Amino acid sequence: MKKYVSFAVLWVACSLPAMACDKPSSPTSIPDGKSASKDEMMAAKKTIDGFKMAMEEYLTCESSKAKQESAHAELEKIADRFNEQVRAFKAKG
Repeated sequence: MKKYVSFAVLWVACSLPAMACDKPSSPTSIPDGKSASKDEMMAAKKTIDGFKMAMEEYLTCESSKAKQESAHAELEKIADRFNEQVRAFKAKG
């Protein structure tokens, strides 16, 4: 019986790191900087920051170079889109 319990505990312990390495989903929308309010832009910033932190965590545990590169490209794409909207928001004055 102890053998089976030990095996189960070991299996769970080994599987946790694998389960923890889930790629976060990217934000579904970024407000249009030309028409968004300050509150909408601040909420989007919090969402983007959370996505960035989750993606950085994912990148540290993902061992596949191809998946790392894909995730990094996705993170850069989202950041570029958000920064474009921030510039549009600031331009409207």
